[in-house]
Formats: sequence, C-alpha cells, structure tokens
Amino acid sequence: MANAAPRGRTSRPPAKTPAVKGRDNDAAAQPAASVTSRALALLGTFDSQHSAQTLSAMARRAGLPVATAHRLAGELVAWGGLEKRRGEYRVGQRIWRLGLLAPAQQNIAEVAAPFMQDVLFVTQNVVNLFILDGQEVLLVERMSGTGAGLPFRRVGARLPLHASAAGKIMLAYGPEDLFTSASGGLERLTPRTITNSRVLAAEIEQVRTNGYATTDEEAGPDNYGLAVPVFLPNNQVAAALGVVTKGRPASLGAVVPVLKIAARGIARRLGTEQWPQ
Repeated sequence: MANAAPRGRTSRPPAKTPAVKGRDNDAAAQPAASVTSRALALLGTFDSQHSAQTLSAMARRAGLPVATAHRLAGELVAWGGLEKRRGEYRVGQRIWRLGLLAPAQQNIAEVAAPFMQDVLFVTQNVVNLFILDGQEVLLVERMSGTGAGLPFRRVGARLPLHASAAGKIMLAYGPEDLFTSASGGLERLTPRTITNSRVLAAEIEQVRTNGYATTDEEAGPDNYGLAVPVFLPNNQVAAALGVVTKGRPASLGAVVPVLKIAARGIARRLGTEQWPQ
C-alpha cells in the first residue's frame, strides 16, 4: 500500500475554473466594440474644414496607427462610408444618405426650405438655418443663388455660439445654463470676436431686447451675420434663421422683418408637423 494516497486526501484531477456566465460573450464582444470605436473616431475626423483628408492626416487626428487607419478606411470604402479619390478620402454617399434620415435635418430643413427660398428671393442674401448642437450651432440648410454670391459655409458646418449670429440666438433663447457653459473659454477667431464674457452677456441681453442677433466679422473676415429665432409652439427655440453677407452688413430695416415673417411661417408649420419621438 506504499502507493496509497495519504489518509484524508484523495487523488483527483486539478479542478477546472468554473466558467463565468457571459465571460466568453464579453471577450468576443470586446474586440468588436474596439473596432467600432476606432472606425467612429476615423469618421469623426471629417468636418467642414477637413472634407478631404489623406490617410496619415486621418490617422493623426483620430489618434490611430497608420496601419490600423488603413485597414479601417479600406473597410469603410468597401461599405460606402468613405470614398477615395487621388489619394484622399471623403465621406461616402452612404453616410450622406443616413444623415438625411436624422429628424433634425429632415424635418426642420424640409419645413423651412420654402420660407428660406422666399427670404432669398426678397433679400438676395445667402440664407442659413442653424440648430443647436452641444456647444455649437450646426448648419442644416442653406439657400443661395447667382445674385447672392458664394456661401461662406457648407451644410454640416459648425460655428461657436459666441462668434455667430445663430449662436447668439441660442444663447439668448436656449437653455438657461447654456451661457454659463459656453462662456467658459471664448476662442478668438478674428480680431473682432467677442472674448470677454461680460461683453458677451451684454450683447445677449441686447439680442433679447431686439429679437435678432448680428455679427460683424466675428466668425471670419468680411463675414456679416444676421439671425432671428424660430420657436416651437411651447416657446422653445428650435432653430435660428439668418442671412450672411459679404462687404457690408445686411440692412436691418429691410431684412429683419422678412426673416421674422419667414420664422413665424416655419414655426406654424413646425407646430402642425408630427415630430418623431
């Protein structure tokens, strides 16, 4: 019995570590989530100032290795999310089509388009429609014509609240805490950009008094903005409707009434539209 196991101990195979419920699924899902976040980071490098980029620029802005960016960009091109032309990448048609389905883009832009055309016809100025997007305003629709000149911004462009007429409208009529969060660090875009929070606060109070906002080369040189609010039936500001001019500011007496009439028309239509929940 020399080979017998010591008393009180039994010879048995090593115990297996019990499987933790969901561990295998979580491990399998982790790489997919990582790939998704990296692909989104790559897409997030595109904006109105970076509509066409080289692979190295995309990788640098996304904080990804070039090899990883190359592999993800190839997959996005195959899917239709990106297009490659002459060594540069652009947002693909598939992303553009998906963007058109967003409620903010689809509903407000479609409702506002006829009224924006009226403003363009009467004023012969480039007409813009902005909505609030975090700490910026997002250009969701634009109307221009041969007599209005070239537009300053593309649809999808974003502007800071303190340096744009539409942004000042949002600061004046938007959420109460918006001014506090937006005035923490006021970036200077031009020598005329307001960077003092007290000066900006006085300007926003004037916007509430006048019912319109203006900019005087604050977002760009030779760029003059004018905007009015578009309200929902509950008095919540839905958008800012405005014009932008080059060379000199738009005539307040001639343009503000046209904008306000159009804004009221958009507001009436928004009140009868069925908004997605």
